Amino acid sequence: MKTYLNALKRRKRKAQHVRFMENKINLLNGEIIRDVISGNNKLKVYNKARLLKKYNRRLKLILY
Repeated sequence: MKTYLNALKRRKRKAQHVRFMENKINLLNGEIIRDVISGNNKLKVYNKARLLKKYNRRLKLILY
């Protein structure tokens, strides 16, 4: 019973983390698009794009 509860807790925590990462990715993507359209600093956009790539890679590892 204890191991089952631990598995449920892990599954819940993983689901929370996946939702958090998806929200973070969506917000970051929106910021990148807004910055590109407004013509902001390219270095700032580049750093956000690298961060977006990192978050996508992390989410893919968590899900599979």
